[in-house]
Formats: sequence, structure tokens, C-alpha cells
Amino acid sequence: MKSSNWVDNAASGYARWVVKRRYLNLILVCIVLFFTFKGMENLAFTSSYKVFFSRENPFLNAYESMQKTYSNGDSALIVLAPKDGNVFSKQFLSIVEKLTKDAWQVPNAYRVDSITNFQATKADDDSLEIRKLVPDAAELTERDLVEIRKIALNEPLLVKRIISENGDVTAVNVSVRLPDGDDKIVAEVAGYVRQLKSRYTQMYPDIDIYLTGIAMMSNAFPEISVQEMSTTIPIVFLIVLILSFLVLRSFSATFVVCLVIVFSIISALGAAGYMGIKLTQVSANVPVIVMTLAVVDSIHILVTVIHRMKLGDSQHEAIVESLRVNLSPVVITSVTTAVGFLGLNLSDAPPFHDLGNMTAIGMGAALFFATFLLPALLAVLPIRVKLGVQRKQFSIEFLADWVIDNRRKLLVSTVTFGLIMLAFIPRLTVDENFVKNFAKGLEIRDDSDFTQDHLTGLFNMEFSLGAGKEGGINEPEYMAKVDEFANWSRAQLGVMNVNVITDTVKRINQSMNGDDAAYYRLPTDRETIAQYLLLYEMSLPLGLDLNDQIDVSRSATKMTATFSDLSTFEMQRAKEAHEQWLINNASPSMHTNAASASLMYTYLMNTNIKGLLAGTAISFLIITICLGVVFRSTKYALISMLPNILPIFMAFGLWSIIDGVVGIAAATIATMTLGIVVDDTVYFVYKYLRARREHKMDSKDAVRYSFSTVGIALLSTSIIFICGFGSMMHSDFLMNAQMGIFTVMTVTFALLFDFLLLPILLIAIDGNAKKNKPSIPDDPLMMKI
Repeated sequence: MKSSNWVDNAASGYARWVVKRRYLNLILVCIVLFFTFKGMENLAFTSSYKVFFSRENPFLNAYESMQKTYSNGDSALIVLAPKDGNVFSKQFLSIVEKLTKDAWQVPNAYRVDSITNFQATKADDDSLEIRKLVPDAAELTERDLVEIRKIALNEPLLVKRIISENGDVTAVNVSVRLPDGDDKIVAEVAGYVRQLKSRYTQMYPDIDIYLTGIAMMSNAFPEISVQEMSTTIPIVFLIVLILSFLVLRSFSATFVVCLVIVFSIISALGAAGYMGIKLTQVSANVPVIVMTLAVVDSIHILVTVIHRMKLGDSQHEAIVESLRVNLSPVVITSVTTAVGFLGLNLSDAPPFHDLGNMTAIGMGAALFFATFLLPALLAVLPIRVKLGVQRKQFSIEFLADWVIDNRRKLLVSTVTFGLIMLAFIPRLTVDENFVKNFAKGLEIRDDSDFTQDHLTGLFNMEFSLGAGKEGGINEPEYMAKVDEFANWSRAQLGVMNVNVITDTVKRINQSMNGDDAAYYRLPTDRETIAQYLLLYEMSLPLGLDLNDQIDVSRSATKMTATFSDLSTFEMQRAKEAHEQWLINNASPSMHTNAASASLMYTYLMNTNIKGLLAGTAISFLIITICLGVVFRSTKYALISMLPNILPIFMAFGLWSIIDGVVGIAAATIATMTLGIVVDDTVYFVYKYLRARREHKMDSKDAVRYSFSTVGIALLSTSIIFICGFGSMMHSDFLMNAQMGIFTVMTVTFALLFDFLLLPILLIAIDGNAKKNKPSIPDDPLMMKI
């Protein structure tokens, strides 16, 4: 059959060239593959929790400024729970004392805090004696143990921070410096802490040990990602190949699909290596996503090849004809999918930039291999088919007739169903919790949950309270206001502990006044406060100074409020309440914004939503323009987008019924899935317009034609999408699991709407009249079979 337009001619000419120069093309593919494969040598995972925040993120900048001002780092928390429930025994305190000493050997450790090395105060005449709460556990008497218990459980700097209020759980907190970009240090810290746990668990089986903290969580991200990749990728790969074989019924064709998938993944990862992208828990999904998406174009090309061969074409003729009729839709679907993922670049979280860019590169590679490698390889490999044997499609033809006959009822029911789902969206709540990002059953999640339930919270807010001048922290008025703020904070919802310098000053004042409880208050003159702090600091051992609470110029102090497991909304309200209290009650020098690692995650959705909405809007506009060009009609482009936009919102509505809580992953779904679900629409409308414009069919017959030519292929590729993204639903990362769940729901709804709503819309806008002649010149983008 002769081509009727220049696009057909160009596609046919390209196809003949690929088939003719097949061996040269295979060599060129090998060269390209070699260079992309070399790029994979540069790939590495990052364990930094800061990777989710851009350098312009205000919460990241505030936290890093806090760390620099107060010489703070991150921590590894070793939680100890004696099975007899008694922390204050001679034997157990000896173990804590020993572990505290051993913890100093953790790489990059600069401070270790525990109940045994807590610096207790005691006055000796006019001097201040600073000593460890447990000087020597081996020499403790029963009287000493009672006294230690009394002091520890009444010390606000310890209770619900280092020791539980019941005295049955305690912790050794190891402060470590984790240089940005040095992922080896994180692994070394976590490895050493785990060795300590293993050693102490073997030596002391009567003690349960739990590990948590920023350092341990940071290390868990790459570890779990690698584990998931090693199990998920082979499983999904096998599923995709099985489904591809069921569709193609050819080992040679399935083998070619296999190569396209593998080479596309290698290209995406290799390009990431050259670009210096470090893998994260988010971008670790790229192989599965590319694998799932790359198979679609190959299947459409191969289905046509096999179909043409069954009609009597030679293998080479079938390849040329398949490329001629499929090249345009293959290109446009690849472009629209890439555009959707590129929209993630407007997110504030760099890992989503990487996910979008790597997937877009993978789609570009899949297009290249599907249109360059695939036909060349098909021209070499033998493909055997039975002439004239066509699989029956009674079911899909029956579906087409049923949709046409019941179009009015279906229009009302599908739109009503969609509106009902949309009505549930307002019930959704946002909760971005970096602990709950780990699935239950993981050691890091279970240990963190135990810590929050029995010892202390893992969420905090830090406030740098300025005194207005150098040395100003010694002013009684300043200290009084800081103390007032701390006491107010302790009374707020979810606050478990407040670590503030005024508690230390009050304790020193009590010790210097005969340990009289009536003097557990702040001194009223500047000189006394300055003297107490100087005496205290001079007596502190190395590594336990006050640099984590007082800045170098002594013009500000840090207050840390530790919270229980609050929701995102509750944490944001608590932050706003604390900041507003300072505005209403403190001098301007104390007005400050809270900062912490947990707050960064709390506002992750807030800092990303605007960019992602913009990304979705831009992607929608570009995709609509692309469809307008390929369909040569704005009307069909706009109609085609409705069955793709509505399913995205319906997925949110359904999730509101199922769970009701969304995180940052859900915010990426609209941008990400828009480019995916539009693929089926492109193929369906493409066939519909070909039937209308070239075969002069009326709208109903054109719909039947679309169902019969691409219905099975669309169903098959959608099932592959669902299986591929469905594998992410079982991820140990909540973020990945939600991405998988939302994508599966969106693709499922989109398939239903492509089959049940899109045909009705096409019939509605075109009526029943046949096209006696094309409304425009022969469409250069329509394909012929």
C-alpha cells in the first residue's frame, strides 16, 4: 500500500534504511550501549537526609545555620531496656557506664551523653564541684542507687530524654558529625553502632537494645533501597516478560522486548552516572518505572509486525509497514510520558528531579531502541507465525457494541461515579513523618516506635534565642524570659522534654545554696549568673561543654523542645504557637523561627506543592499542544485530556476512603501519571481519526475500529503498568508505596474511562454522520494498516 503523505514516506524510508543497514545499526547500538554502561560506574547511593531539600529551602538553611552556631551534629541513639525494668541497679549502671565509654569510639563522635556521665552539681564551700552522676558504678551502695534514682528522675534535662519517667528505659546518645556528601562516614557510624549492639546483646542477654536517631535512619535509606532493588527488579522483569510473551506469542519478539527494556534501564542509569546524580529511595524506582514504560512502544510495533506477517507480508515488509504506521504514535507517547516526568523538576525536592530526569532519559532511550535496535534485530532474528491465523477478539468487539448501545447510561454513570470520588478529596489530610516513612517490621521503624513509646520523642524544634548583645545571656531579664518560654513550652500539646540552659543555672544556684530546693530558681543579678556559668564550664570534662547550648559570643542560647509523635498539622501548629509566643511576650532579639531536621520533613509538602502544581499545569499544556498537533484538532486534543485528568483526581478520592492520609509522594502523582495515562488515549483516538478520515466511517464504526485494532494492546499494556507500579506498593518506604498505589489506581481508572467514557465523548462530538470527504487534507499523521 502506497503512502499518501510525507510523514508516511519519511517513516517508510527510515524503516527501509534500518532494515537494510541492520548490521551497521546493531554495531552503533553496541557502541552507544558501551558508553552508557560505563556511566553506571559512577552511580552511588546517598544516605544524607538533607538530599530531599534544595539549597534554597528555608527550613534546611535555618537548620544548618543552627548546627553551625551551636556546633551541633546528628545522633545515633542506643536505647537500653533491662528486662527486669530497673535501670537503677548496680549491674545495669555498670553496663551503661561501659557502653558510654565504648561509644566514644564511634567514628566522628564528638559527644556522648548518658545517665552515668551526666554532670551533677554539688557545692563545696565556695567552690562548685561537678562530677558524673555515677562516678564508679562498681562501687555503688544501695544508698547511692537510691540517691542517683532520685536525682535522675527529678532532673528535667534527663527525664523523657535520656531516661524514661518510670526509670525502666534509658539511652546512650552519641553525637556525630556527618559531613555532607561523605556517605561512607554514615555507613561507618551505623556499622560501628550495630557492632556495639551485637556485642552487648551477646554479653548481656537480659537487656533489649534498640537503635534509632538521624544517623541510623540516614543509613537505612540506601540499605533498604539496595535490598528492594535486588528483589523487586527481577520479579517485575519476569512479570513483564511473561505478559509480553502472552501478548506476542513469540520467543524472538519477547527476546527483543527484553533487550529494549534492559538497554533502556542501562541508558537511564548510565546517564545518571555521567550527570553525577546520586541514587535515593525515590530514584531507586527508576529501573522498575522505565522497565514498565519501555515495553509499551515495543509491543505496539511488534503486534503490528506479527499481524502483517500473518496477512502474508515478508518479515522485512512487515517491519517496514509496522514502523510506518506506528512511528508517529510511538514518538508522541514517548514525548508526552517524558514531559509528564520532567514536570517533577518544579518540585523543591531534588530526588524527584532525579526521578523525573532519569525516567525521561529512559523514555528517550526506549524510543531510540524501539525504533532503531528493535527493527534491526527483528530483521536478523527469525520470527515464525502461522499465515492467516488470527486470534478472535469477540470479547473486545462485544465491549465496543455494549459501550455504543449503552452510551447514554454509561455517560451518566461514569461522570456520576467520577464526581462522587471527587467529593471525597476534601477529607484528605497531609502527614509527612520521616519515621513512618519506614514500614512496620523494619528494625529501624520498630526500634524508633519503641523509643517514642517508652523513652523520648524523635521530633523536636530548636530555637536560637538572642539576647541582643555580646554576653547578653547573663542578663537576669533575658534568663527569666527564656525560663518563662521553656515553662510555657512544657505545658503544650505533645511536648515531652525541654532542654534549656536555665535549668542548669537553677540547678547550680540550688547547689550553691546548700542544695536547698527553695533556691531552684534563677539568680537575680548578672554577676552571679556569669560566675555560675563560668564555674560550671570550667569544671566540665572534654566533650561535654555547653557549646551545644550557648553560642561563642554568648549572645544567644538554644532551647530544644522534644515532641511525641504528632501529625504534620499538629507539628506545624506547635511551631506557629511557639513562634507567636515569642512575638507576643519576648523582646525582638528573641524573635526567631524554629529549626530542626524533623521540621524540614514536616514542611516538605508545603515547600513542594506549588512547584508540583505548576509542573502539572505546564505538563498538561505541553501534552495538550502535542495532541493538538498529532490529531490536527484542538477539539480532539481537549476531549482526549478529560479521561486522563479525571482519573488522577478520582485516585485521590478513592484514597481518601481507603486511608485518608497523603504525603509528598501523592503530590507528585498528578505530574507523573499524566504523561503515562495519556498513552492509551493517543492510540485510541489515533485509530479513531484514521477510521473517520481515511476510511470514511461514521463515529460508531470508528469506535468499533479503535476497539478492534488497539483494544487488546491497550488492555495488555495497562496490565503491565499495573503490575510494574503495583510492585512498588509493597515497598518498605511509605513514599514509594504511595507512589505505586496512586499510579495503579490512576491507570486503572484511566483504562476504564478510555474504554467507557472516551468513545462516548467521541461519538457525542462527531454525531453519526459518515465523513464523505476529509474535513482537512489527508492527515499526515494518520496511520494505515
